[in-house]
Amino acid sequence: MSKELDREVLKFLKDRRVTPTLEKMLRKIVSSNLVHILGRKNVSKIFGEEKIAVDEIFQDVLGTFWEKRSEILTRNIDNLTGYLVKSVENKIYDYARSRNRKKVLSLDSITDSKSEESTFLDVIQVEEEARRDPLEQILAEKNFEALRNLFSGKEKDLCDFFYKKLFSDEKANIFASGKTVQARYKSHERLAKRIRDFVMENGITEVEFSRITEIYVSEICEKIRQNSEK
Repeated sequence: MSKELDREVLKFLKDRRVTPTLEKMLRKIVSSNLVHILGRKNVSKIFGEEKIAVDEIFQDVLGTFWEKRSEILTRNIDNLTGYLVKSVENKIYDYARSRNRKKVLSLDSITDSKSEESTFLDVIQVEEEARRDPLEQILAEKNFEALRNLFSGKEKDLCDFFYKKLFSDEKANIFASGKTVQARYKSHERLAKRIRDFVMENGITEVEFSRITEIYVSEICEKIRQNSEK
């Protein structure tokens, strides 16, 4: 299917011709990824019915490909099918987030030294009842990967930041690597700004951010802590 779909996508990029084969294949990709990523209940919750979701994302993906046709053709992408599938996945997450009506987290004052700590404590420690929305969970897991990539190489610094907010200075010391109080404070200021930008760029809600933090502490920080104590 990959080579055939590559050819069909290439035709579309050259003359905007949507062949019956391209439409059938792309709709199948959209439909299968919708159910795989969101689950049928969330598809219904967000779009009303699956057909509407498939129609909207199908048109949106083709529109985006046509707008970026010069860039895509210039790059001579070997695997257009893989690129198309990734585009479909990204559109699904975009639609899920745009249709999710819960309040987006506001961190406008995050770099204010007087409000920064209380803001993070309030956000991270969301009530357990609020965590049960499966859509929030799906979006949190997606954005956890983005956060992990963003702070690649800075894991100890971010763990120090999260542990200080969630637990105590004493428990966070294992990640501080002998930094002075001033150096640690400056590091936390920089982290707070980067996190604020990350949250605003991705439209993350309070529940999502709380869950992202929970996953990061569990999967990244706890491993570092356990290895340090050996």
